[in-house]
Amino acid sequence: MKFRVTLLLPALGALVAGMLVASPAQAASQQIVGTVTGPGGAGNVGPVRVELIKIDRGGNTKVVRFANNIPDGGSYRFSVGLPKKGKKATTYRLRIVGPSVGGDTQSWYWRGSNGRPATGGRYLRDASAIKVTKYRAFTANFQYTSIYGTAPVGSRLTIAAAPPSYGGGKDVRRELDIAGCANVFATTTVGGGGTYQVNFLPYAAGDKRFMVAARNGTNERWNNQFGSCLDVQNYRFSRSNMLALSPAGLAYNVAVGASGNHLYVDGSFSGLKPTSQGDRWVSIREATPRVPVLDSPIIAEQQASAGGNTQFYNLPPGRYYVELGRRTGCADWYPSRYSNNKSYFKGLDRSAERWKTFSKLSALPGNASKGYEYLARTADPNPATDAKQGRRPAGKAGWMYRTHCKALGAGTYKVVNISGTGNSTRKVALRSKKGAVVKGHVSRAKGRTNKEMMVTLSSTDGKRVIRTDLTDGKGNFYVAGLPAGRWKITINADSWRGIGRSFKGRQHITVRAGRTYNAGNLRFSD
Repeated sequence: MKFRVTLLLPALGALVAGMLVASPAQAASQQIVGTVTGPGGAGNVGPVRVELIKIDRGGNTKVVRFANNIPDGGSYRFSVGLPKKGKKATTYRLRIVGPSVGGDTQSWYWRGSNGRPATGGRYLRDASAIKVTKYRAFTANFQYTSIYGTAPVGSRLTIAAAPPSYGGGKDVRRELDIAGCANVFATTTVGGGGTYQVNFLPYAAGDKRFMVAARNGTNERWNNQFGSCLDVQNYRFSRSNMLALSPAGLAYNVAVGASGNHLYVDGSFSGLKPTSQGDRWVSIREATPRVPVLDSPIIAEQQASAGGNTQFYNLPPGRYYVELGRRTGCADWYPSRYSNNKSYFKGLDRSAERWKTFSKLSALPGNASKGYEYLARTADPNPATDAKQGRRPAGKAGWMYRTHCKALGAGTYKVVNISGTGNSTRKVALRSKKGAVVKGHVSRAKGRTNKEMMVTLSSTDGKRVIRTDLTDGKGNFYVAGLPAGRWKITINADSWRGIGRSFKGRQHITVRAGRTYNAGNLRFSD
């Protein structure tokens, strides 16, 4: 039996069955109507709620009508006032809300045109605008279905769907549940029976935009053969590899396991002796569309051998930037002219960093299992060890921990495509050449030190990594490993927090790889 939820129109304005209704004294009204259909294959969703939403000035939303306990095959009807002559019609949105599953609320927004549904959107920005006219009712039908099948026991499944459009700029893409890619409609963990079923997914004919991500331990697959949400979309927002649901539910068996895709990086260096933390570091980034190289996420990284070689195992399928000598940041221990920096590491906001400077480990409060000495020993990356930090460095007063790693090469990267699974070992050759060098001197007002200050050269093109150096005992610096291009010069007056301060002197410099340049004297007035 089908039930119809209808707005009643009493003589006086009232609240009936949770819905606001108008009195006869108000303006003429029109209807927003529709059905709620979950076919037999969609599973037992239970009664749902339909909400009529208005967006107020300033972007706030308000539920102005709602209909509760609508069963599968049921309907709803909202009566709303028509605009007065010369006034704009109110714009509404419709949302459907299902029973909570595992504490998570199920809901999505209606999309389509009058009488023609075009699936649903996860968030308000995906909802279609609804405006009533005096000529006929506005029809908005909700349809939902399911996806079900077998999957490895214990797998965590995520059902995601591409948004109706990727338009709207970077901010909109960044706000997606899976940044730049899709919104999540449901998650579930596969139980002991090895089967799953996810219900209440919006349906429209030909709507090919769903993806099933399966994670089991460290292994992850998307639609059984892709490495990520972006990989499913061929890194160009294509829907050719996505799933289209069927009216009676889609049977989809899930597979997940180690990819069997290995990548051997054959690195080499020209004109330089590579540093371990800077030049020999290999990173693999997913080549996210419309995102600068350095903003693309790192999915794997490790240090290469002295010869520049290393191997990555079981890389997911995907499109990657493979980088040699392009590390964007790391920290390490350096011999220092100071046995401590108590004048800096004091106060509520800095005292906890006291472990970053000392004459030797045993000089710090605490021991190997507690206190500042413990913090220094367990700092990540590059923890302090007795082999070095257990004794005072020759010719220096102590040790310091700084976010600085020297690199001499300009670094390099290549784009590598890995598709499918079980592709054994691929090889990519990368060669890093000697970069440009920028020398200079930092001077300060009388009485203030210019020693061990951080000098940074950075680019805003999203392709070249920053390079840094620490001034020596005379205030001189030597920033190496610069690729060709224009660089901004920044000086960090306290050298610990990465806070650039204003100075007089050269602010930018243009270089060519392999050459040496002089930035001159950079003067602080403080």
